[in-house]
Amino acid sequence: MLWSRFDPTRADVRIWARLVGPRGAVWCEMVLDTGSSKTVVDERLLARMGYNLLEAQPIAIATAGGRTEASIGTVRQLVALGMEATNLPVLAMPLWQSLGVDGLLGLDFLRRRNLFCNFEKGILLTLPFSRSLMHRFSLSVQIFAAL
Repeated sequence: MLWSRFDPTRADVRIWARLVGPRGAVWCEMVLDTGSSKTVVDERLLARMGYNLLEAQPIAIATAGGRTEASIGTVRQLVALGMEATNLPVLAMPLWQSLGVDGLLGLDFLRRRNLFCNFEKGILLTLPFSRSLMHRFSLSVQIFAAL
């Protein structure tokens, strides 16, 4: 069981993530976005990490703010919430400066494990998927103890 803390008084759930690219690793702040099917990383951060987005073909995407264009980049590694994804395709696009974050952690990343959230205490738990009844019982005990 892995857990992370977030500020429950904020309107969004922010977590820290480690991205690895051609020029090494960087820590960045991301918003947990269950409304986004793909993970989004600010294109300026990806450029600083050594990714060449000029060669990427732009695609049209639908966002909460309307239709826009983004590029698809592949991040060598993304680590967040105790989970790791290698060669993860992400949408690269400029994010509004007012968000104050470097990206949105989407469902493509979150679907890798079970995610439990306690908004009152500001705790996120990630647990592996379970097939056996005994393992599910063990995980349930851990969840209730942490939440």
